[in-house]
This record gives sequence, structure tokens and C-alpha cells, in this order.
Amino acid sequence: MSIRCDIYDRKLYDIWFAAAPYAAKSKPAKTLRQWAADEGADIVYNLALFNMTGSGSDRYGVIKGRTLQYLKAKGKECGYGGTAERLSLGSENVVSGWKLAIKDGKVNGSLGKSDRRSRNMCGLLTDGRYIHVQTSASHTELEVAQYVRDHYDVKLLLVQDAGGSTGMYRVSDGYLFAPEKEGTNGRPVCSVVCIKRKNKTAVPKEENKMSKKVFIGVGHGGSDSGAVGYIVEKEANLAMALACRDYLTAHGVEVRMSRTKDEEDPINEEVRECNAYNPDLAIDVHNNSGGGDGFEVYHTLNGGTGKVLAQNIEKQVIKIGQNSRGCKTRQGQRGDYYAFVRDTKCPAVICEGVFVDTKADAAQAGTKEKQQEFGIAYAKGILDTLGIKYDTSTDKPAEPTKPQDPEVQAAIEKIQTKAGLEEKTIEYLLAYKYGEQLVKKLAEAMQQ
Repeated sequence: MSIRCDIYDRKLYDIWFAAAPYAAKSKPAKTLRQWAADEGADIVYNLALFNMTGSGSDRYGVIKGRTLQYLKAKGKECGYGGTAERLSLGSENVVSGWKLAIKDGKVNGSLGKSDRRSRNMCGLLTDGRYIHVQTSASHTELEVAQYVRDHYDVKLLLVQDAGGSTGMYRVSDGYLFAPEKEGTNGRPVCSVVCIKRKNKTAVPKEENKMSKKVFIGVGHGGSDSGAVGYIVEKEANLAMALACRDYLTAHGVEVRMSRTKDEEDPINEEVRECNAYNPDLAIDVHNNSGGGDGFEVYHTLNGGTGKVLAQNIEKQVIKIGQNSRGCKTRQGQRGDYYAFVRDTKCPAVICEGVFVDTKADAAQAGTKEKQQEFGIAYAKGILDTLGIKYDTSTDKPAEPTKPQDPEVQAAIEKIQTKAGLEEKTIEYLLAYKYGEQLVKKLAEAMQQ
């Protein structure tokens, strides 16, 4: 992967910047591993803290002329080694060699277009989450900014230094990301971004040491609305996918989405992005049409992990009260019919949540909250497949609707006695405009 975008929800993670004053003997430059130990952080990134208005630099890239002591005296909160001080993210910042890359979704046209190096950027998404962007290959500033803009809703992205200033260290497995590293612990640096999970109990004890990656395709978008009925497919797809992403990232899974807003999202581009990301698993979020009823999920003809993923997701969808039409495959001229399961390099499935043109079924995802329930169900199926545990204490079983009318209740009991229909099936009957009358007539017919 040449461009990595690590995203952290600030409600789940403490994020702070720590720095050693320039040339201070008591606070020398340290390797990323040393910074992590001293700060008690789970993950550290090289921040490359310096001021571009100075001239000359030492071996660690710290520009002379504007030391951190100078910035401190000017009222800048620089976060000296582990204190409560914090350096705020803002386009007015003069430290870190920062210049504006993106503001409110618009890319700065004056970004570098020719100099190619590994890159280091950080900022905020429109939903308030922190994003740190680094590349392992040579890119221009403009290329990286455009990539991030195309994949995320960005409020602010700031360019840091490049080259050896690109680096990340993860404590859990000792993973070091340093394209131009010096030594096994990375080059010594004067400043870092520190990441620490607030609630350690939320991290599964048996979580795999290597972080898992998941790609989420979001069906349709832009001029392609998808199926339209009682709900609009492209809108429901996005709500489900965003909830899936948020639940996965809260459990330490890296996630990339094909879109995070209403924009064009052709399937060939989804497949290309998925393969470039090289995830462990992938899902494509859709909803159905054609007058049917229930959830269904497609996996590859070859079975394997893709089939396991489909089965695990199906189990979770049933738990939220939706019935299932099954885990399916579809034959095409080149093997699998659907490109998302045929052409992706990783195990992949296509989830079809509800039929948008069937009133009772569409009602299963008729609100944003219900759509989010589908997304969380998909995420839990993914976590089950990855072997990552999650907290089930807040899970609530679906409560069947109990009509207040005694006659209707008596009719339901007759139907269940005579035909053995599940309560969920009767709920679908009741959801229609003339549902109660239909149930009563059905009971009368069975009584004769």
C-alpha cells in the first residue's frame, strides 16, 4: 500500500502532540519506540515539528531560527514531553512545516506538483475524527491531497515534512512504518503525535497482533440512485456502510470505503480501490428491489472464507429481526456473475439488506437508526470472521410487535396453532395497510 490513511475517533482515543525543545540536552531527539515508551502511547507518528520560516537544519530535520522555546514564548502550546499541553490543529498553525493541503473539502492549488517523496500529513475529517496520512512511495503533495479528498470528507489537512519525517510505530506488535528509516527503531525525531485508546477493555484480548483491514463498497451514488421505492437505495447503502465502518474502527480494524458521501461510485472503481488497498475482507453494501422480501448475501462460487463471511453476516442480520433469503452464489460467463466477488483479490460478499419496493420489508430499514443496525450487524459478522471479539452486553433481541386488539391477538394465536407460522411472518402481514383485516380473515379461513 503506498498511501495509508489512519483515522481515529477522538471519543475513543486520546490524541496529543509531544516535543523536545530544539537543542535541549535534557530533552534530546528520540526514536519513535522511545517516544512511545516515554509517553505511554499505543501508537506514535513522527510530527516533524519545526517552523518553515527559519533557515538551515540539524540532522533530524529541525529547522533552526524558530525553536520550540521561541514558539512557547509566543503562546504556542507545543506539548512538551508528556505534559497536559496540547498543540491545536488549525490552518493558522506555523509549526510543523505545515502548509494547507485541504480546507473544507477544497484542495490547495499551490501544493507541490513535481517533488516526489514519501509524505506526511495530518488533519481532521468533517465528523471530527483525526486523520494521519503517510505514504511509503514517492508522491507529490498534490497527489496525496487529492487522494485523501477523493476518499474522505475532509475539514482540514495540513502538510508536514516529507522523506525521513514519515514514520509510525505501533506498540502492540512492534510494527514500524518508516520508508526512510534509520535503524530498527526508526530515526530519532524531536516531536510526535501520540495515540492511546481511552478504554482498554474495548480492545479484544485475543485480537490478532497484526491489524486487520476491511474494504467497504457502497453501492450506487451520485447520478445512480440505485433502486427507489419506499426508501432510496444509495442513501440507505451509505448509512449502513458508515455504521459498519464506525463499529469496525472502534474495534481496531482499519477500514476504507469506496465513498463517504453522495458521489459517483462505479463498480469497476470499487474493485480497483479494493485491490489497491489489499484488505483481509471486503463487503459491498446494497439493498434490493423486485418485490421480494428479506436479506440475502452473495459470495463466490469457490466458497472458502467468502462463504464463511456471508454466513456470519447472515446470522447477525437475523438477530436484528430481519429474515433471510439465504447465502447465495450466481454463475456468470467468467465464473462468478458479480464483479465485486469475482474480481476482488480478497474474500468478498455483496449484502442486500431489504427490498426497497416492498413496503413491509423496506420498513425494516425505514429509518437511519434501523439502517445503522444493519451496518452494525454487517460489522459483527466481519469481526466474527476475523476472530475479533466484541462487547455483546448492549445487544437487544428484536421484540415482535404485539397488537393491542384482542380479536387480532386471538387471530394470530389461531394462525400459529393451525399453520405454525413464525411471529416474524405475521408481523409482515400486519405491516400492510389492511394487515389486521387480512390476519382475521386468514384465521377465519383456517377455522373452517
